[in-house]
Amino acid sequence: MIINYRNDQNKVDVPKEAERLLRKALQAGARVHKLPKETEVGVTLVDNAEIHELNRMYRQVDRPTDVLSFALDEADEPAEVGGPDEHLLGDIVISAEMARKQAEEFGHSLERELAYLAIHSLLHLLGYDHKKAADKKLMRAEEERILEKIHLSQDDLGGGLPLADDAQEDLAHALLDGLDKRDVDLAGDSVAEMFEKARAAMEQAYVPYSKFPVGAAVLTDDGTIYTGCNVENASYGLSLCAERNAIFKAVSEGHRTFRMLLVTGNTTAPLAPCGACCQVMAEFKIPRVLMTNAAGDVQEATYAELLPFGFSEEELAEGRGTAEEKHAGETVG
Repeated sequence: MIINYRNDQNKVDVPKEAERLLRKALQAGARVHKLPKETEVGVTLVDNAEIHELNRMYRQVDRPTDVLSFALDEADEPAEVGGPDEHLLGDIVISAEMARKQAEEFGHSLERELAYLAIHSLLHLLGYDHKKAADKKLMRAEEERILEKIHLSQDDLGGGLPLADDAQEDLAHALLDGLDKRDVDLAGDSVAEMFEKARAAMEQAYVPYSKFPVGAAVLTDDGTIYTGCNVENASYGLSLCAERNAIFKAVSEGHRTFRMLLVTGNTTAPLAPCGACCQVMAEFKIPRVLMTNAAGDVQEATYAELLPFGFSEEELAEGRGTAEEKHAGETVG
């Protein structure tokens, strides 16, 4: 495959090794999908401002994303391989700033992140998508198949890879596929919006120690959504989870009743809240807890299921009553 590579930004120092690995990743994808050697693809590294403008122009998305794909010869079905003897496949645009940020968040190198984003975008050019849960699963499998060829798969490195950021709008709606029909009727667009906002909040996480960003969104009784991210501290006990950040923000604005809470993280399985957060959910009796991950998988539970023996207002009232009765029986000598 012919790769036309350009680095059109000066915000991130991209070493030669990164370009080499990116080219290697794309060539591995070309071999896996049996693309003819005349197939041509363009790869351009830009900064956040440039990819933000491209998103605004072509996708009506008013924010920077990590990668964009512009297909010129897109296959109708992902199962198709090969193509015409000579063709321009399309263009890949990657934000070097977003790639660096995500590499830091997920604890791997800039080289690995750029290689992954290039593979993800190449599959888009070949007709893969992730709007539906089944398509998303197929695309992730293909990403892993290509990454295995250059020893960057999950099995090789023992960790997960985030789904590229241009998928988030699609993921928010694919997330609903993981809920049964009863839940969709109750939540619908609220869940999709909460997921998008929780993912955005996760990008603001302050996690210099754990490198484990988490985002959360809580839906109040009047339909307002508040978000939170985890914030760490050098004195570990002072750190605050995303779920409690979101709930406390809502409470500080006068809310006391909630419909649901959603939490998300870059994990292979849906992310569960910690016990402290479950206790706060129990305090405000948040009836539904949606645990999700970066791939859009979802699992639902109640706070009682997550914390079956949590403290409650009733238990505290009972304890106070017992103490008062005991005190009332004492005599003063």
